[in-house]
Amino acid sequence: MSALDARINDLMDRLAGAREDQVLRAGVLEEYLALARAHQDTDEWFDVAAYGEELADVYLALGQVDDAVRTVRDVTAEGYGEGAVMLCELAEKLMRTGHEAQARPLWAQAHNDYPSDVWVYVQAGIEYADLGDHTTALGWLTGGLELALRTGDPESAIEQLYPLRATALAALGQEPDRLQHQAAKQA
Repeated sequence: MSALDARINDLMDRLAGAREDQVLRAGVLEEYLALARAHQDTDEWFDVAAYGEELADVYLALGQVDDAVRTVRDVTAEGYGEGAVMLCELAEKLMRTGHEAQARPLWAQAHNDYPSDVWVYVQAGIEYADLGDHTTALGWLTGGLELALRTGDPESAIEQLYPLRATALAALGQEPDRLQHQAAKQA
């Protein structure tokens, strides 16, 4: 066994031993990610995406929201994991725990980095609607519906976007518009 393999095994043993001690878990996960970054040019395989997401969850459990955001942003910027998924999942968790202000830049990053991923729009729209911010929800849902219609809806998102957008329009006292009528033909 190489020294690097021994180090990885030690970290995994320490992580398992930390159990529910979030402070210990954070320290071990930070070490793991630092080791992965230090050896990114080797043949050794590191699961940076999974352990980065786990570290973000640990940070959230510890109330270190900014550290959670930084971790996911770093991991996705480095090209690990499903970037849009990681960004959106953390944004959702933040919004559901009262940290909408910290979620907002994650939604923007997901939109900027993955503009053709219709699910970014769907997820953001759902989360803002759940907060009662129907104006922001409508903006996301409109962008998603426009994208789905423009691309022929390869992700079959219109069947979700159409009723979500209808709900947002109704909540704002607005009538169905041209876009809604166009989507109704495909929903």
